[in-house]
Amino acid sequence: MTITIRKITSVEECEYFQELERRVWDAPELDIMPIHTLITCVKNGGLILGAFADDGPPEMGGLIGATFGWVGVASKGGEHKTRFCSHMAGVLQEYQRTGIGLQLKLAQRQTILEMGYTDWIVWTYDPLFRANGVFNIHKLGAVCNTYYRNNYGVMLDGLNRGVPSDRCQVDWWLHSERVMAAAGEMEVSGEEEKGKKGKQPSIADLQILPTEPSGDFKAPVEVNLPLDGSAIALPIPDDISAIRRSDGELSLAWRVYTRTVLEQSFAAGYAMVDCVRIEGEWYYLLNQTA
Repeated sequence: MTITIRKITSVEECEYFQELERRVWDAPELDIMPIHTLITCVKNGGLILGAFADDGPPEMGGLIGATFGWVGVASKGGEHKTRFCSHMAGVLQEYQRTGIGLQLKLAQRQTILEMGYTDWIVWTYDPLFRANGVFNIHKLGAVCNTYYRNNYGVMLDGLNRGVPSDRCQVDWWLHSERVMAAAGEMEVSGEEEKGKKGKQPSIADLQILPTEPSGDFKAPVEVNLPLDGSAIALPIPDDISAIRRSDGELSLAWRVYTRTVLEQSFAAGYAMVDCVRIEGEWYYLLNQTA
């Protein structure tokens, strides 16, 4: 399979992007980005990068994945700073777990640096989706200390329908050591290299938040959150999609629990700095940074 990543700028390829939205997010027509919006964005500081495969769907011109975003401004340290808002990134299901998502994000990073606007990219994701947490925080080296409740209001697509649209906003600092290591631009060795490959932190140094069995799934356990400077391991549900399909009450419990822990931790100066596997379970690693 040969993959080509390039900018999408034409009306025809924007139509391919629309079809990607339908297939990846099971998006209703109301949520599909209009062609006029996409074209206006790419002509005014926006960027759509498409991954095209030689064996991709012919009706989509071979498009199998894409990222989409635009340049924005945020207040940081009392000053306005330019950043790039990466709004959407997705790969067709049959091409997932092949490294294409990573190729797309690294191509996005390189393109933004070449544009010269900023070295800061942000995007949001649902922290209950374990695969996205591993990808964003562990593989890409993004960090997070921002949590938004019901960020998009009621959503109608197949992945988000029926639950509050809470989101973590991640910060991808393109010249940071962790991101440069993810991009293969700097060598890491010893403990750093082991850490990039998912070395388990010492259990003795972690406050591991507990879970308990709940039918075929695990459920969070409410505890008094330790915010004494110790690193915190926040559990992630095994398969939130399966939980949402079969147990709405448990799905909501995970949402409220994760929201509570992250909001309290971020307010106490913690940041989400990794996504690690400990004794067969996945956790977000929260360190106090301020």
